[in-house]
Amino acid sequence: MHNPTLKLWLAFCALLPLGIFLLISASYKPPESLLYWPWIPSLGIDFSLRLDGLSVLFASLISGVGFLVQLYAIAYMKPYKGRGAFHLYLTLFMLAMLGLVLADNLLLLFVFWELTTLTSYLLIGFNHEQEKSRKNALQAMLVTGSGGLAMLAGLIILGEMAGTYSLSAIITQGASLSQHPWFTPSLLLILLGAFTKSAQFPFHFWLPGAMAAPTPVSAYLHSSTMVKAGVYLLARLLPVYGDSTLWFTLLCSAGAFTALWCALQAYRQTDLKLMLAFSTNVILGQLVMLIGIGSSYAITAALLLIAAHSFYKAGLFMVVGNIDKATGTREYHELAGLRAVLAISFTAALVTAASKAGLPPSFGFLSKEYLYKAGLEFGWLLSGTMLLANAIMVALALLIVIKPFLRPHHAKAAPMKAVEHNQLLWLPPIVLALLSIIVPLALLNWYQGLVIDPAAEVMLSTPQVKTVKLWEGLNLPLLLSALTLLLGILLYVGYPRLKPRLDQLMSGLPSGPAVYQYLLDAVVKLANWQTRLLQHGQLTQYSLQFFLVLLAFLSTVLWQIHPLPPIDWDLKYYDIFLAVFLVIAAVVVVKARTLLLAVAALGTIGFLTTLVFLVYSAPDVAKTQLLVETLLVVFIAIVLRHLSAANTVPRHSAVRRLVHACVAAGIGISITLALWIITAEPMNQAISEFYAQTSVSGGKGRNIVNVILVDFRAFDTLGEAVVVVIAALATIAILAGKRINQMVSEPPKEPR
Repeated sequence: MHNPTLKLWLAFCALLPLGIFLLISASYKPPESLLYWPWIPSLGIDFSLRLDGLSVLFASLISGVGFLVQLYAIAYMKPYKGRGAFHLYLTLFMLAMLGLVLADNLLLLFVFWELTTLTSYLLIGFNHEQEKSRKNALQAMLVTGSGGLAMLAGLIILGEMAGTYSLSAIITQGASLSQHPWFTPSLLLILLGAFTKSAQFPFHFWLPGAMAAPTPVSAYLHSSTMVKAGVYLLARLLPVYGDSTLWFTLLCSAGAFTALWCALQAYRQTDLKLMLAFSTNVILGQLVMLIGIGSSYAITAALLLIAAHSFYKAGLFMVVGNIDKATGTREYHELAGLRAVLAISFTAALVTAASKAGLPPSFGFLSKEYLYKAGLEFGWLLSGTMLLANAIMVALALLIVIKPFLRPHHAKAAPMKAVEHNQLLWLPPIVLALLSIIVPLALLNWYQGLVIDPAAEVMLSTPQVKTVKLWEGLNLPLLLSALTLLLGILLYVGYPRLKPRLDQLMSGLPSGPAVYQYLLDAVVKLANWQTRLLQHGQLTQYSLQFFLVLLAFLSTVLWQIHPLPPIDWDLKYYDIFLAVFLVIAAVVVVKARTLLLAVAALGTIGFLTTLVFLVYSAPDVAKTQLLVETLLVVFIAIVLRHLSAANTVPRHSAVRRLVHACVAAGIGISITLALWIITAEPMNQAISEFYAQTSVSGGKGRNIVNVILVDFRAFDTLGEAVVVVIAALATIAILAGKRINQMVSEPPKEPR
């Protein structure tokens, strides 16, 4: 790495999360800190950030693990092209996640939510030259983005229910919102967004597909960031929805089934990275289940599991990345004897896998103990499901350590090379492994007082935080932990026989990616059919479709208005004069036999409309109308000169003319009735008075129409101008392409 600019950039990307971690640690003042800035007050959107116990837990993991992942990526991504862009994407992803967990406004939270979707798309598809990377990146974006749109609807409903979009204000209302008729729709929509983001069944498949990303992305995305965004949202809204039976039922059933199903899927994998990916689904399912239970033990277990999983999962992914670098493969049956060349990575794998398996005194053991305590409060069904899922995790932890590192090297094993000369490849996983042991052994009281207790108080409506202890004597949860280890060892020993049978049993079941692809293909077919039906290239049919929709809308609205208001027949002679000539011009347009006469009559209608504006005191609008009509007539007349068969109006069938006449009559009658009803009511002058009063002070102009177009509606006007420019450029390109095609198709003329 000889580029000084790149060196500075990589150093900045690595030190930024460390600086954020230190800033959060220094600025957090329990119970909470708040940063407020009015962003779009008219829409109720404030740029407000809230730093409380729950957001501190997530923000510290995002920034702390992010620092280690950035260090690891500096070494891992060294052979890759575009590594500067990769670190940019990783940094933007981290900032989006930080904004998500710190946002105190529902709509601001959604903005950061979608930013994580966009940045994860860039990260998952970083190896864009590979079709698999592009496909899986699109899959992740479509699944999580669709759920995000549903969640947006739920957040808007929640904000309207509470009368505010401030999260802290909504949480104070708590269970009082449960009586609102919109409570259930908002709950279901928000759960849809959270379930897609945190890969709950049946949306679980996108997360293993995200393994197409480079290993640093997997280590970061799976451990403490995007996949836990949905868990964070559920934890944040627990005081609002936690007392609902529907909340408990959906979260417990979805979480438990996701954990068990994905544990079975993980047991079937031969790629170490995919094993870890499916095991992430297992942990996410357990977290969702614990939040659904919502008891003191469940919340304590969830908070412990969030931190424990972040430490051991990021470390294990980094170890698997080192294995891939050393051998060029992640298939466990091709790996053996790696302890000789990856001694430090083996140490990190040993400790982090012990935490994954729940061996004492690791962080994973502590979280598993409280998980069983929470499950036992609600019977044996949840506890039994978690026991089986955790036993499979034990078997996988043994496989990840024994197969690559402790199995003797053999002739069919992949060739090995030493890669640990680069300290950044082994230092981050070693740090994470040490944290998995040091925190429960030496820092447990400090961690509980600073993180666990404040976060639990945010989630629980009546805080009864449980004191966390590494050893609580011989009890039923400890017995379940021992049974989990024993069953996991048996599953590991029986892996060669059980895996083929499990593959055979599950081979006939539909897979998530296959169902997703089927639905995606169906959407594409529907879009193609709709395009063929509506986008047929016939301008008259487009106009007919538009007017039919307009007629249906007007008829529906006008049918409900009765009786009609009385008519004010206070007509002047010039009103009758203009109306008669407008009718005559319209008849000429319809009966004209040449296009030039029809255009002239149509222009006459425009000029008569200009007189209407003048009569009713709208000189600015009249001037604009006059210029537009004049230019339109001139342009159309010029175009008609260059069109073949431009002299006569094409004749249509009697049926088609009858349909057009009925639609035209219906539109005319509907518009007349609408204007009749509108003008019968007194005009609201508030808007016009506002523009009249502020045109000079706000827009520095006395022409109100111009001020509205240029100042008050500046972005609309800019957009319209851009559309016109794009249309003009497209027209020029089409005409130029047509001339080029003619030149290519015409044979060259022979010289005389």
